[in-house]
Amino acid sequence: MRVLSRLAFVVLAVAVLSAPAALADQYQATCPLTLVATNAPPTAFYQSPHGVFRFGAQVFALRGQTLTTYTVTDLGDMQVAREDFIGALAARETKGGVAFGSGFLYLSSEAGLEIFDLRNVRAGGTAPILVSRTPGLRYHRLAVSGTTLAAVYPATDLPCSANGAIGPIQTCFNTIDIYSVVNPAAPVRVSSISTYLSPLGGFNDVAFNFGFLIGTANGGTVAWDVTNPAGPVFAGGSATSGKFLISNGSNLLAIGNDSAILTFIINASPGAPAFFNPFTFHTTANLQVERSNPIIFHPQGTFDEANGRLITLIDELDYQTLQPARTIAFDVFDYATAMLQGRDPRQYEQVSYTQGDEVKWNPLAVGSLVYVVGEITGTQTYGACGLMTGRIEFDSIAGTVCGGAEIHGWVTGTLKITNVELFLDGGSLGSASLSGPPRIDIPSTTPVSTWRVFANLDAITKGVHVLRAVGTDAAGNRRQFSSQTILFPGPGSNCVARRRAV
Repeated sequence: MRVLSRLAFVVLAVAVLSAPAALADQYQATCPLTLVATNAPPTAFYQSPHGVFRFGAQVFALRGQTLTTYTVTDLGDMQVAREDFIGALAARETKGGVAFGSGFLYLSSEAGLEIFDLRNVRAGGTAPILVSRTPGLRYHRLAVSGTTLAAVYPATDLPCSANGAIGPIQTCFNTIDIYSVVNPAAPVRVSSISTYLSPLGGFNDVAFNFGFLIGTANGGTVAWDVTNPAGPVFAGGSATSGKFLISNGSNLLAIGNDSAILTFIINASPGAPAFFNPFTFHTTANLQVERSNPIIFHPQGTFDEANGRLITLIDELDYQTLQPARTIAFDVFDYATAMLQGRDPRQYEQVSYTQGDEVKWNPLAVGSLVYVVGEITGTQTYGACGLMTGRIEFDSIAGTVCGGAEIHGWVTGTLKITNVELFLDGGSLGSASLSGPPRIDIPSTTPVSTWRVFANLDAITKGVHVLRAVGTDAAGNRRQFSSQTILFPGPGSNCVARRRAV
């Protein structure tokens, strides 16, 4: 795996770099995530469960009873290959458990455990097929590996304080239920792991690494060998407690809480001295300034293995519900940069603000892109490292001058950007001029250029339209690097007349 070589690079960098060299630009994590595209929500968020999953060359986005299948174009935008209304889906719980593996979608909610076959869901294929529904099985966290499904109703959602054997009250606990889904039409619970009278207190999340089941709880994190799912065998433990897990399925596991994430390298080799090997420790970015609500890590994240990064989200906490109030930024940690402290922002960290005043869920890194599901905006695509990135700096038409006005933004890339073309919906507004001094206000290891396009938007019809910026680099690579949704009032209201000087 490429991430292994990058991890080795980190260790080497820390050992040999002098302090001045370590602070040089090439050792600074400067890869902002910028909004590339937004696909409107097909259903209201309260009709969730929700999730984003990769299956071969496709990306599935589940939102309520609608499953949208996407393909990714060479411009970086997502194209809807098909959209299916799943009439058989009974789940209505926004916090319901969702997992995907081997072409099957697993959901758990107030309706029970539902399994759908998505193996033939593609352009020209068939709609999702309900395989089974088992009532009475309600979980908020699911994980699947092969034909083994693990499920838990997390301690954070229990109406009592799960303390296991700690304290005088020993009646609040929970279990990890393990199912065999060899036959998806008839899932069978084969074993359970309980925290009753255990110092673990209560389980909060489950994941799989190398096929080993990992459970994090209020009192620590434990791994089990579930080669025989009917008889889990203890494989290793860590005193690190967690509210959520982020796993790449193999050698990397992050155990997270509201304010900190500890990443481990998993060693599942027989006879290994330790199963959990601490690797990096991360705290939330310094974003508390001018915010009355506490800043916390979002309970979901993703590993970008191609670029050796951990991608997390930062939320504001709602004091009333103790749930995320809104997502304000990506907090990305680059494992190819020396983890040195002593500056803000930290040199191994890149903070990129999100667009849309909402909570975002289910981040998924696929190649050079990161997908999230917004409660209001729908499915959003953010551009990642290795490609050109930029922004359309155009918020509304309120200040647009009648007769034509300038639309501008910035762009940068690994190679020199030779052209930027602006599109409104599917029509070109023309090529931009690239001129002016470099934009030093944008953190980047490559020069950031300003682009400008003169366009007349006076006669655009009333409604929501999408501006798209597409760049071309010196090697001829063409990529959409920014997308902006704008509401036009209609002809006569799309612009303001410039006041004449007296």
